[in-house]
Amino acid sequence: MIQTTKNKVIFSRKTWNELKADDYYKELIEAIEDREDLLKSIEETEYVVDFKEYDKKRRAKINV
Repeated sequence: MIQTTKNKVIFSRKTWNELKADDYYKELIEAIEDREDLLKSIEETEYVVDFKEYDKKRRAKINV
């Protein structure tokens, strides 16, 4: 059983276990969890380094 509210989607434990048992859905769930962790980290961090900016500075140090 799946319930949806304005801000949440709620799975029954049975449905959750079935999804986690399937490799495809397990990967999808892990990707969603990773995304949530990333968004939370970005929200809690004052400054996020852009990879292109970091790489540009790193290359400049190497070339000096």
